[in-house]
Amino acid sequence: MSRENATLNGVTGQVEFFVGNLITGLQGRQADLVMANILANVLREFARELVAAVAPGGWLVLSGILATEIEAVRREFATVAPGWALESRTMGEWSDLKLVRPE
Repeated sequence: MSRENATLNGVTGQVEFFVGNLITGLQGRQADLVMANILANVLREFARELVAAVAPGGWLVLSGILATEIEAVRREFATVAPGWALESRTMGEWSDLKLVRPE
């Protein structure tokens, strides 16, 4: 679906997609944009791995978070990624969290 969307948006060849697990799939890799649509408990458990996969100046976008759990996720990532900008939104029962790593 992501590759199809890249084609529809005219950015084929300009974007590299990678799918991997939260441990070995992220090791030694950094990206300008890391997206994770996973339940809050998994995001919190793998916070360090997710943060480490973001290149300087890059974004980490987390979604699939219940609105009732966003504050716990936010606290965890604020602790693991001090100095990063954090912004969250809630739409109905779901929330997301965007983190921006300093350059």
